Amino acid sequence: MLGSSSTTLKNLPLKRRLCFLLKLLCFVSSVLIFCEFLIYYVVIFQCRWPDVKGGAHMSEKETSASTLKAIILADTHLLGEIKGHWLDKLRREWQMERSFQTALWLLQPDIVFILGDVFDEGKWSSPQAWADDVRRFQKMFKHSDFTELVAIAGNHDIGFHYE
Repeated sequence: MLGSSSTTLKNLPLKRRLCFLLKLLCFVSSVLIFCEFLIYYVVIFQCRWPDVKGGAHMSEKETSASTLKAIILADTHLLGEIKGHWLDKLRREWQMERSFQTALWLLQPDIVFILGDVFDEGKWSSPQAWADDVRRFQKMFKHSDFTELVAIAGNHDIGFHYE
């Protein structure tokens, strides 16, 4: 009897340590899941399309459902292979893709405009690097057939200012 109680006392600190490590692992996992996935839903869920009141040009039967819902993005500056560090690219692109996809899912816009400076190294990119950048852009900003995407070239996409 005395031998079994001394064994229990020796294992108690180990069990406490394992319990603490399990709790710590659960906490860190929860924080990562919230910060990398759920935060986008929490923030974008608070956004709403404004209610459009019937004006002189709208009849009483027309509602805000007949209005165009548009999202406008600008200056995403996706990093290229020349000046972009792989870790910075990974983090930025993850955040942009997650926030864009969450906004599409929650807000369901009719059209998305991306106004220039999509890339950051258009002047220096080789044709192969440019094709890789375009593939990354298409992956990050993929959209359904119900949403139209219009991207306009900016000075960083095709050169700089007067060049």
